[in-house]
Amino acid sequence: MAISRPDPRRRLKLPRNLPGGRRLQPYSRADAPYFRSPGFYLRVGGLAVVVAAGLSLLLLRAWSIQVLHGRQYAKDAHSQAFRTVDLLGQRGVIVDDAKRVIAGTTGHPVVDADAASLGSRGVHGHWNPSAAGLRALGRLARRTGRSRAALVARIRSGILHSPFAPAVVIQHPSAALANYLQERPDIYPGFKVGIEDTRNYPQDAFGSEFVGLLGQVTLDELKAHTYKGAQAGEVVGQSGVEAAYDHILNKGFVQARVPVDSMGHIAGALRVPRQKQPPTLQLSIDTRLQKAAQSALVYGMEQARATGHRPTGGSAVAIDPWTGAIKAIVSFPTFDQKRAASNPAYYSHVLNDNVSFSGLNRAINGVYPTGSTFKPIISEAALSAGIITPYTPQACTGSFTLGDHTFFNVERGANETMDLRTALEQSCDTWFYRLGARIWAADPARKATLIQSWARKLGLGARPPVDLTGAGAGYLPMPGRYFERHSGTPYTEGQAVNLAIGQGALQVSPLQLAVAYSALVNGGTVVRPHVGEAVIRNGVRHLLHFRPVRKVKLSPYTWAIKQGLYDAANNPSGTSFAVFNGFPIKVAGKTGTAEAPTAANSNDHSWYASWAPYSHPRLVVVAMIEHGGFGAQAAAPTVKKIYEAYFHPHGS
Repeated sequence: MAISRPDPRRRLKLPRNLPGGRRLQPYSRADAPYFRSPGFYLRVGGLAVVVAAGLSLLLLRAWSIQVLHGRQYAKDAHSQAFRTVDLLGQRGVIVDDAKRVIAGTTGHPVVDADAASLGSRGVHGHWNPSAAGLRALGRLARRTGRSRAALVARIRSGILHSPFAPAVVIQHPSAALANYLQERPDIYPGFKVGIEDTRNYPQDAFGSEFVGLLGQVTLDELKAHTYKGAQAGEVVGQSGVEAAYDHILNKGFVQARVPVDSMGHIAGALRVPRQKQPPTLQLSIDTRLQKAAQSALVYGMEQARATGHRPTGGSAVAIDPWTGAIKAIVSFPTFDQKRAASNPAYYSHVLNDNVSFSGLNRAINGVYPTGSTFKPIISEAALSAGIITPYTPQACTGSFTLGDHTFFNVERGANETMDLRTALEQSCDTWFYRLGARIWAADPARKATLIQSWARKLGLGARPPVDLTGAGAGYLPMPGRYFERHSGTPYTEGQAVNLAIGQGALQVSPLQLAVAYSALVNGGTVVRPHVGEAVIRNGVRHLLHFRPVRKVKLSPYTWAIKQGLYDAANNPSGTSFAVFNGFPIKVAGKTGTAEAPTAANSNDHSWYASWAPYSHPRLVVVAMIEHGGFGAQAAAPTVKKIYEAYFHPHGS
C-alpha cells in the first residue's frame, strides 16, 4: 500500500474564529490563567526594567569612556606606541659676582650606535651583535683604534642603562673622526654622530677649588639618598658648589620618546622635547681677584724657595668680614676640572692622588697649627675674663721655664717689659707663654680651657658651615681621655702654655682662621662663610641668605688687639712692617710661624692673617704656605699681592 506524501505546495488555512464565536488563542486553555495574572505582568515589567538598566549602564559606560576619560585613554593608547628614554639634560650655568661664566653647558659630538640594526636582544635582554653588526663594528674598531670587544661592551652597557636610547660607543671623538663618519654613513651603517650636553669651562682650568667635579651618582649615594630624587645613571655634583647646589643646577633626566611597533622594536627617530633652561647660580667669587690670588700664592711659594725653604703647597682665602661672602679661595697644587670632565683617567687620578693631594682644597680642609696667628684669640679670651687689661705689663725674655721645661723666644736676646699691643706688634712668644700660665693660674681646676672656649666661640674646632664639600673641623686640644689617648701624654700646664702661641696639637684651616678674625673685626658676629650669592631664574635674581652662626660678646678692650695688629704691619718694629711699609692701604695683620717637622721636611709653616683697610675693613685675607718658613717671608707677601689686586692702590 503506497504511502502518500503531503503536497509541499498545499497550505492549511485555519479559521480566524472557532464555532460559537470564540477566537483562536496562541496558548492552551490550561495556561490561560497564568498569562492573564498580575504575576505575569510583574515579571514582564521586571524584565523590561533589567533590560533598560543594562542598556543605561552600557550607555553610561560608553559616555564615561568617550567623554569623561576619553583624553586619558587616548593618551594611554598613544603611549603604548612609544617608549620613554632618559637623556642627560643641561646643567645650570655658574657665574661669578659680575655674571662672568665660570661653568656652562655645551654640546659635544659623540658616536652613537643603533643597537637594533647591529644586533638583537635575547629573552633575558642580553644584546648580541649580528653577523652584519660584527662586520660594521670591526670597521669602526679599525678606524678608531679601539677593540671590537670594547665597542660591544659599550653597546651592552648602554642598553642595560637605557634600552631604547642610542648607545654611546665613542664619548669624545676627534673632529676628524666625526666628519669622516658623517660623510660615510653607507660604510658604517648603524652608527651616527650625535650631540650630547656636557659641562664647558670658558675660563679653562680655573676655580677647581670651589667649582668641583661631576660624576655619575654611585650606588652608595643612591642608598644614602645623598641626592634627593636622583636616578641611576644620572650625573651629579661630586664636590664643590656642583655638589652643594646640585638641587638647583641639576634638573634630572630629560624624558625623550622613541616610537616602537607592536613587538616593542624601535620604529622611528628619537623625539627629544624642548628643554627648559635650568637656573643660573651666581657666586660671590670675584674672578679677577681669584686669578690674582692664584698668582700671589705661586709668588709666595717662590719667595719661600728663595729663602731656602721647601714649600709643598699652600692656600689663601679672602672673605667679606661682614657677610662671610668668599671673594677668592685658592689652593695649590690643584687640578684641572676641564681636563677631568673629558678624561676619565685624569679624573680617577685626581680622586686617588695620595702624593700631592691635588684634589684637596687646602683652604678649607688643610688643617695645621697656626703659630702666632692664634695670639689675638688667646688675647681676647684673657681680656674678656678680666685676667689682663691692654696695659698689663709682662716680661718678654729670651726664654720661659715651666717646671723642668724651657720654652724659647724667637729673639733669644729679648729682655723687656711689654703690654698687649707691643707684644702683638713684635710677636713675643715668651710674653704669651706667660699669658697662658696666667690663665691656668686664674682657675687651675679649669686647666686654662678658657682659651679653647673662646677659640670655639670664634669658629675653631668645628666644621665651618661653608657651602662647599670637604671642609675640615680641625682640632682644639682639650684635657681628657681623647687627648691622652692620641698624644700619649696627659694634658698639663705645659700643653696650655704651648697652645698660647698656636703650637702643639692645634689644627686649624685658613677658612676657620678667616672667620675668627672677621668676628674680631666686625664686633663679634661669627659669619657663615659662603660662595653662593644668588639664583637667577628667568632673568630675575633671587639672593641667597646666610644667617650668622652666632653673635659673641667681645671684650671692651678688643681695640687693643686691633691696634697691636695695625702696629705689626705699620710700625718699624712690627713683624710685617718690611712687607707693608709704604703700602697705601693700611693693613692690620699677624704673622705666624708654626713648627711642623716631618720626616721629609723640617721647615715651618708660614701664616699671615689680616684685614684691610684697618679703620673700615672690606676684606679679611688669610694665607698659609706649607713649610714656607717665617710668616713674613712667604705668607705676608702673598697677602700683599692679593690686596694690591683688590684695591688697585697704584691705579693699575
